[in-house]
Amino acid sequence: MTPAPRRQTGRAGIASIIANGVKITGTIDADGAEIQVDGEVEGNVRGGSLTVGDTGMVKGDVISESVTVHGRVEGSVRARKVMLARNAHVIGDIVHQSLSVEMGAVFEGQCRYLQDPLSGTAAASPAPAASAAPQPQRSFGSVFGEPGGMGVVVTGTSG
Repeated sequence: MTPAPRRQTGRAGIASIIANGVKITGTIDADGAEIQVDGEVEGNVRGGSLTVGDTGMVKGDVISESVTVHGRVEGSVRARKVMLARNAHVIGDIVHQSLSVEMGAVFEGQCRYLQDPLSGTAAASPAPAASAAPQPQRSFGSVFGEPGGMGVVVTGTSG
């Protein structure tokens, strides 16, 4: 049996885990591998699949095929598939092909859909806010239930 190429994110592979209580300072380039952050990363993260656990925090930009956030991300997120769980707190812009936000997640920033968000290295500028009325530029707050704030409000049922 031939091993799968390293760039593929396979379920049979073992995730690299940054455990709760561990702090890493610097860039993580996982070359398509699966990463789980339960500790803290101060720096940019690039991988095939990133999961930020309930106790996890990333302070830097994220580029990945798939990003699931249960904890906190302070920086931009660029991924084909982004999922913000109910405990997620993201401060930064999101460029995505697919975005899902569970009720209770906090997202402070702007998002932009791109057919291929991973193509090219230049950061895409986020789409302008949906409201044409000027808004104060202080804190954004939760995107759920606060009218006039910048961000995304998602309605519907979860599957």
